[in-house]
Amino acid sequence: MRSMGVGSLAAAIAAVVVLSAGAGALHAQQSSDDGRMRASNGYEGGGRRWSIVPGERIARVDEEGTLIELRDGTVWEVFLPDRTSTVGWQEGDFLIVKKAPLGQNIGQDSYTYELINGRTKERAVVSFRGRSG
Repeated sequence: MRSMGVGSLAAAIAAVVVLSAGAGALHAQQSSDDGRMRASNGYEGGGRRWSIVPGERIARVDEEGTLIELRDGTVWEVFLPDRTSTVGWQEGDFLIVKKAPLGQNIGQDSYTYELINGRTKERAVVSFRGRSG
């Protein structure tokens, strides 16, 4: 068995890393139709598939930062300690919506979701309160 030099081995590893990174890279871009973020899985041409990042833009935040309405019509109540952050959130900010890793159960209220503001990078634990309208 022939041994490889250190330089050849490093070059081979670098080539594999570049090929692996290129094949599975995700590139996010904002779509022009609805303002949601979409992530490409790297396929070009007709083979390109898209997934939607689970988020939405803010339609309205009340003065105290208690209720946040998103453009999709969902309404979220913010957990009291997190309202100091959400009071500064603005209409049009993009929020990622996800299950909270450690939800808060207070009385009959369950704060089991988390909103992450893309502009400020702040997080808030929230409870789903339904749809507006």
